[in-house]
Amino acid sequence: MWSQDRIEKILKYAILAGLVTLVIIVFSQKIEFTAVDLGRHLENGKVIWQNKQVLFKNFYSYTEPNFNFVNHHWLAGVIYYGLFLFGGFKLLSVFNILIILVTFLLAFKLAQKKAGFYLPALLSVPIIFLLSERIEVRPEIFSYLFIILTWFVLERVSETKKYQLLIWLIPLFILWANIHIYFFIGLALVGFKAAAEFLPFFISANGNLRNRFWESFVKSKVWFKNLGLLIIACLVNPNFLQGLIYPLNIFRNYGYEIAENKSVFFLENLMINFHIPLFKMLLGLLFISLAATWFFSRKIKYFELFSSLFFSALALMAIRNISLFALAALILISTNLVYPIAYLSDNVSILHREIRHKYRLYLASGILLLILIGIIYLWIDSRRTNIFIKNSLGWGLSQGSADSLKFYKDNKLSGPIFNNYDLGSALIYWLYPEESVFVDNRPEAYSNDFFNNIYKPMQSERGTWLKYSEKYQLKTIFFSHTDSTPWAQTFLASTINENWALVYFDRYSVIFLNKNKYDTAVINNLSLNNQALRERLRSLVVGSDLKSKLQLASFALLMHEPDLAEEIYREVIYYYPNNGLVWSLLASVYASGQDRGALIKSLDYFQRSLRAGHVLPEIYNQIGLVNWRLGDYKKAEVAWRSALKIERKNASALYYLEQIRQLKLQGRIQ
Repeated sequence: MWSQDRIEKILKYAILAGLVTLVIIVFSQKIEFTAVDLGRHLENGKVIWQNKQVLFKNFYSYTEPNFNFVNHHWLAGVIYYGLFLFGGFKLLSVFNILIILVTFLLAFKLAQKKAGFYLPALLSVPIIFLLSERIEVRPEIFSYLFIILTWFVLERVSETKKYQLLIWLIPLFILWANIHIYFFIGLALVGFKAAAEFLPFFISANGNLRNRFWESFVKSKVWFKNLGLLIIACLVNPNFLQGLIYPLNIFRNYGYEIAENKSVFFLENLMINFHIPLFKMLLGLLFISLAATWFFSRKIKYFELFSSLFFSALALMAIRNISLFALAALILISTNLVYPIAYLSDNVSILHREIRHKYRLYLASGILLLILIGIIYLWIDSRRTNIFIKNSLGWGLSQGSADSLKFYKDNKLSGPIFNNYDLGSALIYWLYPEESVFVDNRPEAYSNDFFNNIYKPMQSERGTWLKYSEKYQLKTIFFSHTDSTPWAQTFLASTINENWALVYFDRYSVIFLNKNKYDTAVINNLSLNNQALRERLRSLVVGSDLKSKLQLASFALLMHEPDLAEEIYREVIYYYPNNGLVWSLLASVYASGQDRGALIKSLDYFQRSLRAGHVLPEIYNQIGLVNWRLGDYKKAEVAWRSALKIERKNASALYYLEQIRQLKLQGRIQ
C-alpha cells in the first residue's frame, strides 16, 4: 500500500501537469491574422537585412513615409521570421506556448519557494484564466519571460549574496531593449530591490541625514551599481539614448486611442469582460495580503510593497497589463501570505496538526479537482460561450485568415490602397514591397495630425473622404469590417455608392474597387449584387465559430441587410439561448425599426439580455430610447436612471434625463 507521502507526491505532479494543461489550452488559440501586428513583425525580420530605415522611419506607409519612428521591437521580428522560415505559423504558435510555459513555471517556482506548493497552486487557477486576456503571438511575451527571469535573479542574489550573478542581467537587458519596450519594468524591479536594500539601513542608521544617507548607500551600493550598468546596457540599441527613454515618450505622439490602452474602469462600462472581475478579485487579495504581511510581521517589505503598487498601477491604467499583473500577483500574494501562514502554523495547534498531516491529501485532491473543472470549462467555453477562449482552438492561422489575399492576388488588384488601422500589419506582410499601406497599427509611427485630420475624418466626413481619396488617387479599399470604431462603422455603411463596387468579403475583411480606376469589365465581373452578397454571407456562416457568426451578422447590418443579421442572430440563439450579448444584438435590430410591434419586441429581447447577465449602461440607454419612441416617458426615465446606477457619468443617460427634466418644467409630460 502506498504511503501518504507517496500519494501526496503523485498528486503534486498531477496538479502541476493540470496547471500546464490549462496554460496550453488558453494559449492554443489560432491566430486571427487580420487583427494582430504579427505580419509587420515578420516583415521587419525579413527586410531589416536589406534596408535599415525600418529601424528609424515609418517604412511601410505611403502617407507618412518619412515620419521618425523608434522601432523598439525589431529583434522580435528577426526571431519570429527565423522561426517562421522553419515551421510557419504553427511553429510560432508553439513557440508562444513554450515561452509562456517557461514564464509561468518560473513564476510558480518563485512563489513556491516563498509559500510552499499548495497556495501558489490554488492561486494559479484564476491567474491562468486572467492570462487569457493576452494570448497573441507578440513581442510582449518576451517581456513576460524577462520580467520573471529578472525577478528570479534578484531573489537568488538576495538569498545567496552571490552578487556576481547580477552580471547575467546585462546581456538579458541588451536583448530586452531591442525586443520590447517593457524593459523599463525590469529596470523598475532592480530599482525597487536597490531601494529595499537602502531604506532599512537609512531608517535605522544614526547621525545626521547626510551621514545616514552615505552609510546606507555604501551598504547597498552593489544594487545601485547594477542598476546603473543595466541602464547603460539598454543604450545598446539602434536608436541609442532615444531608444532608452522611448518608454517615457511613446504616448507624446499617440494620436489613435486603442482599447488595450484604456483603463479597467473605463472599459467595464462598455463591455462585458470577465477578466475585469477576476482582476479586481486578485487586486483585492493582493492588498489584503500586503496588510496581512504588516499585521503579522510588523515589518514593511519594501520590495513587495513597491512591486505591488507598480504592477497594480500598470494594470489599472491599461487593460493590456492585467495578464502581466497576474504573473506578478502569483509571486507577490504568495510572498505576502508567508507571515500569516507561519503565524497560523505556529499558534493554531489544531490547524497546524490537521493540515500538515491528516487533511493535506484532501487539500491536494481539492485543488486537482478545481483544475479539472477549469479544463472542462475551457473546453466548453471554446465551443459555446467564448468568454476566455475567444478564437478557435488550435495552432497556426484561423479559418480563412488569408482568403482575402488570395482574392486580391488572383484578380491582379492593385493600389493605392485605403485600409484601416487593424488590417495594416497583415497588408504589410502580404503586399510589401509591391504596395504600401495607408495606415497600420502603430499609433506612434504616424503624426497626431494624420489621425485626427485625415484618417478618422475620411471615414466620417464625406467631404474629407472625397478630398483625400482624390489626393492619394485611391484605387482599392481593403478594410476590416470587424473594426468596431464609430468612424469605421459609418464609413462601411456608406461606402457602396456610384463610385465604389463591393467585390469581396469574408469573415474578417472587405474589398471595394474604385469604378473610375478599374476597367469596366473587371468591375462587372467581380461586383457582388444583392443576391450574391446574401448567398455568400449565408455560406460563410455555415461552419463558422460563434465569434465569426456575430462578425458576419454585424457586416450584414452594415450592408443594409437587417433581415440577414436577424437570421444569423436567431440561429445563434437557438444554440446559445443564454448568451446575453446575442439577445442585445437582436434587440438592437428591432429597436432600429419603425413598427410599434418591433419596438415592443426589442424591449422583450433587451430584458432577456439583462437576465442573461449582459448588464451594461448602453443596454439601459437603448431601453430608454425605445420607451421614449413608444411614448412611455416614465419607463424611459427609469431605464436611464438604471444606466446611471452603473455609470454615474454616463453621457447619454444624463443628456436624456435632462431632456425629460426640461419637458416636465414645460408641463409637456408629467
